[in-house]
Amino acid sequence: MKQLFRYHIACFLLMTGVFAGCKKDNDKYYPDPYAGGKKPLGIAFSDVLPTPNTGPAGAQVVYKVVGLLAHKDSIHFYQNGELAQIVNVTDSTLTVVMPAAASSGTGWVAIGAQVFSSPLFRVSGKVRIDNTFKAGLGTDGPIYQITPTSDNRYLLTGSFHLYNSNGQGNWLNGIAKIEKNGQYVSDMKTDSAAGRFGTLYSAAELPGGGFILSGNFSTYGYKRNISNMVRVNSVGQIDTVVQTVIPEMGNYDPDSGGKDMTEANSKDTVSAFNGGSLFGGARIYYYNNRIYSIGSLYAYFQTYYPSSTRNAKVTDMRFVNSIMSTDVDGNLDSSYHYDLGQHQGLSGADGSIKDGIMQTDGKIVLVGKFTKFDNQPANNIVRLDNNGQVDKTFKSGTGTDGDIYSITFNPTTQKYLLSGRFTSYNGQPCNGVMLLNADGSPVPGFNTDIFGNGFPLHAGQLKNGMILVSGSFEKYGSRRKVGLVILNADGSYAAAYNNTGALGGVVYGIVETTSAEGETAVILYGVLMSFDSNPIGNICRIILAK
Repeated sequence: MKQLFRYHIACFLLMTGVFAGCKKDNDKYYPDPYAGGKKPLGIAFSDVLPTPNTGPAGAQVVYKVVGLLAHKDSIHFYQNGELAQIVNVTDSTLTVVMPAAASSGTGWVAIGAQVFSSPLFRVSGKVRIDNTFKAGLGTDGPIYQITPTSDNRYLLTGSFHLYNSNGQGNWLNGIAKIEKNGQYVSDMKTDSAAGRFGTLYSAAELPGGGFILSGNFSTYGYKRNISNMVRVNSVGQIDTVVQTVIPEMGNYDPDSGGKDMTEANSKDTVSAFNGGSLFGGARIYYYNNRIYSIGSLYAYFQTYYPSSTRNAKVTDMRFVNSIMSTDVDGNLDSSYHYDLGQHQGLSGADGSIKDGIMQTDGKIVLVGKFTKFDNQPANNIVRLDNNGQVDKTFKSGTGTDGDIYSITFNPTTQKYLLSGRFTSYNGQPCNGVMLLNADGSPVPGFNTDIFGNGFPLHAGQLKNGMILVSGSFEKYGSRRKVGLVILNADGSYAAAYNNTGALGGVVYGIVETTSAEGETAVILYGVLMSFDSNPIGNICRIILAK
């Protein structure tokens, strides 16, 4: 015990000596590195919202703030990045006029290089979040597609377990149906759907109300041996069929009195859609009793049940790329984009397919990152005819000089809209967004400004011609527009429709609809965390007033 005490004393003395030594060395004085720095300005905005806390461009707004009066001749105020006119400064307030290009968000005062943030101000205008859309908490994961259904509802597919808390205790696992105004439809009975780790990318409705689903999943409704495609009924339950298989050898002893299971083991209840791909299709379509799947598919799979058992399946595999067609039971259509001599699909894209659109006549436009399609020049865009052959009447010319991330088509305006990371289309300069006629030629007079600090990821045109562009950008031209900008039909900035603040996340698609009051509205979906300073769960509806 004494030895331990002495050890502690020795340590104490040693440390005392060290500190003393340090004190002695510090007797030398060095210049203060912070000497000569600027004194604090003493400026502080109140947490109280300004008066008024919402209003149009041109409104006078009063903020509570202290410390500005001494600097009134050197201050600048910005509303969400737009310079505002300062009307009055007192020892406790700042009065500004909201600029013509103002959008909702926080503001700030700049004095030289120093910046002081102000509370949120909402700019009223023609665009607002539609609070009559009852998505509530939304989903807990990405929504990859929303499919309008024949019963006047929407089918959501993605990688989520819950929708507005529905699915607790019985996860939705990638599929949900909602009403037009966002309420969850409870009659879906998907039986675990794509499973805990599955993802559903796309859906196509069939005559009679059922659906073909594609994605990345190996089980659906507790049925195994699924190759990323499945057919379900109108309430999301898997369509099944009984197949005859080879009965597995057992240890049945007829003298034991046990039941002979040979007959039962020769039958297997399986997915009625017997087909799929190695990798899930990005988009799936139905046309003229045929299913079309696009994406980086790589191979087609089909189970050969006459040589299979209940627990060991024999699979037929054939090479396919970029696109394939089957009948509604999953049998490969060898007359579509297929080489019968080689017993495999045609070569397809020499890169990746990002998106596509099926026209009403069954032709399909594919976009992505590629330079050739079926060994023919095709820079990131190509149209296929009804046999899956390259359609040379499509006037895409030399295509784009960079990746195309999305393509949309508006049947009212008969226009395609491309978005991506490109600066020209068929030799015509552009800024990542291009409007096309139905024949693939660029629309004369369409031109957008530059997207700053990012690029467009998705764009869609409404029936009235207006265009919504979303992406990773933070500016549109000289204006601060984070994640979303609304344009006129010619690509010019629609000033009255850009009053909302930042969009946080990535839009995968939009659906034009109407609000509960009959106004033009748009559903945004994807991986969305916030919009206009409001939290959202990957889905929201906005109103575009006249």
